[in-house]
Amino acid sequence: MGEKLKLRCEDEEDVVVLSSLLQDALVPMAELAWLPAEKCFVFVASRFVWSECIDVTLPAGEAGIECYSRQNFGVTLEGARAVRSRGIDIDDKSRILELLAITAAPGKGAATIELVFAGGAGIRVECERIAVHGQDVGEPWPTLHRPRHPDIEAA
Repeated sequence: MGEKLKLRCEDEEDVVVLSSLLQDALVPMAELAWLPAEKCFVFVASRFVWSECIDVTLPAGEAGIECYSRQNFGVTLEGARAVRSRGIDIDDKSRILELLAITAAPGKGAATIELVFAGGAGIRVECERIAVHGQDVGEPWPTLHRPRHPDIEAA
C-alpha cells in the first residue's frame, strides 16, 4: 500500500479529482452527518482503490483469484448552510449508498456541492464556497468484489 491520501478542494476542478477518487465508493447512511452548529457536512466513504486495480490475463488453464482493496476516506464540506436530499430515507441508517459522482457549482457568494448516488438518490449541500477536505482513515482491507460498469465495459 502507498501513502495515505489527503486532498483539499477549492474549485470545480479539484472536486472533479475528488469525484474520480470516490467513484463507486460505498457510503453508509450512518456515516453521513450535517453539523449545522459547526457549519459542516461530513461523511465517510469506503472507496475502491482503483489505482491498485490491474487486469491480469493468466495463461490458459491457470486459475487465479483477483483481489482488490477498499479504504475508508473521510470528507468534510465546510461552510454548509443547508442540506437537501432526494430518494433517501434519512432515518434508514442501515442503507448503504453507492456514490457515482460529486459535482460542484460555484455561485455568487455561495456554492452547491452535490453527491450523486446510484438509483437516482442525491444529496445537495449549499455552502458558503467550495471548501472540501478529505483523507484516508484507518487501514485498507482486501475485497474480492470489483465495481463493474457493463455499459461502459462493453464499449
